Amino acid sequence: MRIISACTLTLTLASFAQAADVDWKMYGTAAAIDGGVVCFYEEKSIVAQANNPRAWTKCLLQKDLDSLDLDGELGKKIVDSSARKVIKGYVPPIGVVEDMDFDQAIGVIQYEETANLSNIQPHARFFYELNCSERMIRRLSTYVRDLKGKEGFDEKPSDWEYVPPEGSGARLLKILCPMR
Repeated sequence: MRIISACTLTLTLASFAQAADVDWKMYGTAAAIDGGVVCFYEEKSIVAQANNPRAWTKCLLQKDLDSLDLDGELGKKIVDSSARKVIKGYVPPIGVVEDMDFDQAIGVIQYEETANLSNIQPHARFFYELNCSERMIRRLSTYVRDLKGKEGFDEKPSDWEYVPPEGSGARLLKILCPMR
């Protein structure tokens, strides 16, 4: 029994350590999917190539984020980590490109920490490439899981598309291409 407990603890600590190796930043939402999704880009994965940064993104179902038990062990860890960021004066990148009040910023920080520390399965993952000077975007890799759990992958890059002036793509462009 002790061996099983020790293995379980080791796996749990390993999953927290793995989750801590990422730094997900919220960049947008979409309401069209079963209660909406919240989308994040992974700060540490950004590959800067001249005028075309590349970044991994993931979108989590809003209902999965909102249903997390903040009184549980993981929830307390998320709240503590979020509070430390607030105390240090952290401003989420989306708050730099969009108007946001203090309460909204705290909600964004909590979502970012949930994306970092939880094992919520993404509804979608994309590896994007941005063309900053032309205001264009393309998907280099696509993964989508539908609401029934069916998964789809596409490793073929999409065509370049112009980014509309509003929406999640525009915010991602503003965040990742501020000086370009």
